[in-house]
Amino acid sequence: MLIGNVQGRFLHSPKNRLQFFPKRNWRDEFELAQSIGYDFIEFFSERIYNKENPIWSNNLLSEYKNLCKKNGLRIITFCDDYIISNDIRRLDYQNYYKKLISKCEKLGIKKIILPLYGKSNLNYKNYNEFVIPLFKLDKISKRKKIKLLIETNLDKSNLIKLFNSVNSNNLKLLFDTGNRITNPNNNYSDITSLFKIIDHIHIKDKTINNKNVTIGEGDVDFNKIFKNLKNINYNKNFTFETNKGKDPIKTSINNLKFIKKMIFKYNLA
Repeated sequence: MLIGNVQGRFLHSPKNRLQFFPKRNWRDEFELAQSIGYDFIEFFSERIYNKENPIWSNNLLSEYKNLCKKNGLRIITFCDDYIISNDIRRLDYQNYYKKLISKCEKLGIKKIILPLYGKSNLNYKNYNEFVIPLFKLDKISKRKKIKLLIETNLDKSNLIKLFNSVNSNNLKLLFDTGNRITNPNNNYSDITSLFKIIDHIHIKDKTINNKNVTIGEGDVDFNKIFKNLKNINYNKNFTFETNKGKDPIKTSINNLKFIKKMIFKYNLA
């Protein structure tokens, strides 16, 4: 059971830019992650294509790998935010994905996360439109031996129908504690119902009006979260994708203490 932090969350970012690639000092995060006690950094691509993001450079991918090795960090997950600004149902995104997964394979990524929001928003009205695109992307992913994880607020019933339609043991669910739980259509017991497809968890706290806040300042009941995780004997990994507060390093330290306490309390380790 490994614990990671989203890239950029150890460092300050411009005002109102929580998800921010730190192009000037991204190398600093590897040593910070190691010194605080994290197991991995979750890399990501940006909503607007950025050629300076290391994922697009073979030389920088090698540097990613070397920095991880030097600091004792694992390489596990990659989140493709580009899909939020580009429709998964369009052929141009599918062509983009082929290039992305080739880079992820070189980096040694085990799981690619697709957050199905924005232009790729998945909902109860359109979920049938996502079956074929997901089937195609999953097929590509499986050939590369990389799991494909989707993040969505789609209600439990239709989500199960979607997974049954794609019918692949390589397609899994990224469960986001903030995004899913603060959606009135979902509840904590969904964790128990969806246990077969949950393969990774983003830890996030939010207020009921959808504001992303530091852990403990929002309306997410983490005791209910971890109680349900205990019910399914969850033994996979966590990534913090939460507000980093005024002091990102202090927040990262507190987040790690928090999750270790919850893992111990509910005997998940």
